[in-house]
Order: sequence, then C-alpha cells, then structure tokens
Amino acid sequence: MARISTYGVDAKPELGDKTIGTDVAPGANLRTKNYSLADVVGMFNKTNSLGVADQVLYFFQTDISEGRDAGTISFEAGGGVGKPFSDVTSFMLSKTLIGFKNIDKYIPLFVGKSIILAELNDINKFGVYIVDSITEHPTESNFFIVNVTNQEANGVMAIGATYIFSEFTIPNNDTDKTYVHDQATASSTWNVQHNLNKFPSATMVLSTGQKGYGDIMYIDENNLTITFASAESGKAYIN
Repeated sequence: MARISTYGVDAKPELGDKTIGTDVAPGANLRTKNYSLADVVGMFNKTNSLGVADQVLYFFQTDISEGRDAGTISFEAGGGVGKPFSDVTSFMLSKTLIGFKNIDKYIPLFVGKSIILAELNDINKFGVYIVDSITEHPTESNFFIVNVTNQEANGVMAIGATYIFSEFTIPNNDTDKTYVHDQATASSTWNVQHNLNKFPSATMVLSTGQKGYGDIMYIDENNLTITFASAESGKAYIN
C-alpha cells in the first residue's frame, strides 16, 4: 500500500467519505477497516464524546418493552412519535450516558431553569421549557422524571432522533428575566418579591408536583401576591 502522504487531499469532505482505522473491539484482532465520516460523527454524538458546557445528548427511545436504555430520553409510557413539542409536560432522562458515564448530580441543577430540547439533525424542531421539577422515578431508579412548562415550540418528536438537552435563553427577549419563589411553608397567600421591574407572568408548581392555580394580584412592578383556595406550599416561577 502506498504511503498515506502520497494520496491527494480532499478539500471538501462529505459525510459519505471514508477514513481508515484500526478495530480494537474484542476479537477484531486489530484489523484495518473503513469508517464513514457519518458513522464517526454518530459515534461522537451517541457517546457525548464532544463535550459542550450545559449540553447533553439523548437518544429518543420509544420502545420500552424490554426496559429503558442508558443515554435515552423517553416518555413514561413509551411511544411519543409525532408528539408536538408544545404538548410535552413530562419526560424521563437516563442518569447515565452511553458508556455508563453517571450524571445524576448534574441533571438536577436544571430545576427552575429554561432549557431546550432540539433535534440534533434538525434544530428547527424544538421545545423550550421551564423545568418545574426533577425527581428520581419511584420504580426505575436509574432515571429522572422531568416536569416542564412549555414556553415556545416548533415541530414534533421523531423516531430514531437524538435530542440536545441544554440550558437555553431566548435571545433579545426581556421577558426571559426570571425569579423562582420558594414557598416552603404552606399558606393560602404567597407574598412574592421578584424585583424584575415589570408585571410578569407566574407559573405555580405545588409541592405535590402538580401545577397550582391561584389568583395573582400585582402590588407594583416588583411585588405580587398569589392567593389559593387553601394553604399550599411549592414554587412560583416568575418571568
């Protein structure tokens, strides 16, 4: 075989092009093989080998008849192909990535933050959400239940897709300023000092994980009260 340095240079590589490498899998006996650039890119995506701050990649698993796999996002009952992003209120995330990298301490940091789910190969299909809560699944301890409130969306969930899970702020949108009020003591009236200098919207999530419904009264641009029919505890996401 000629020296690699003698081959011509392709100035415009495409995903269908191939490269040469050594297969180190058990039993492969270090054989030389061809690898398409598309397969190499897919390997990096599936294993989250190209680290990006505040971003994780998950494969969308729809068939859970034999259990959920590491590195997946799924709905509790499975399925979900064709589900509009705007209708998503809850999903399950694996605590481990492919290769069993554990991120169980990292994912809970997204509670109260704005995140995006976007299809890796078509980012025009996405959902932007506020994360209301992240809890361990009661019977599948290797997975989190993530409850969200939709802010903006386009498109539907696709079979076989890989999704970016990342913190996200809608650019050039002053309404993105947020404040999280933590009401630890149950009360029928929540007094919220948000200091956002505006009259914001409010989403209430009760300590039971359910969405709360109360009357909102604006005191001024920095204060409001939320009144419930009975004493409640939980959080109010102000934006």
